[in-house]
Amino acid sequence: MASAAIDALIAARTADWSSDERATLHRVVEALRPSPRHLRDILDWLDDIAIRDAERPGAVLADPGLTRLLDARGSAPDRLKRWKEALRRLRYPRLVACETQAAALIRAMALGPATRVQLPPALEGGALTVTITATSADGLLDALARLDTTLQAGDIARLFSLLDEL
Repeated sequence: MASAAIDALIAARTADWSSDERATLHRVVEALRPSPRHLRDILDWLDDIAIRDAERPGAVLADPGLTRLLDARGSAPDRLKRWKEALRRLRYPRLVACETQAAALIRAMALGPATRVQLPPALEGGALTVTITATSADGLLDALARLDTTLQAGDIARLFSLLDEL
């Protein structure tokens, strides 16, 4: 059933693609075995990138980072996840740059193992989640002191500013 849905989706969405482009997409589908939902995401992102960059979908599929992941080790679901993440980086370069910058800011805060700062998915919503795990009152005081130092230094404010830029 899924194969018929995939074939119908490919036929509907790639009518204006060249036969080489369709063959490349079929190689992706064979290697990664995406569900129809994942394939829709892939096709949407391919179309978006091709339009933005004024190139054919086949040129996007030929990206060395994407082609390398097709032959990578691991299960099909694991490779699909890594391949879609690489395609996502191509589709949303500004978002990925902000995520990278935010992760670097969090690492630089050096809050220690007791405190975890989690970014919102796709940096949407502007809310951070801060989790403190302590096994003693002294551990909690230490984590709070580190967090306070980070707040006073403006590091948390810079993180919120980065989220507001999107």
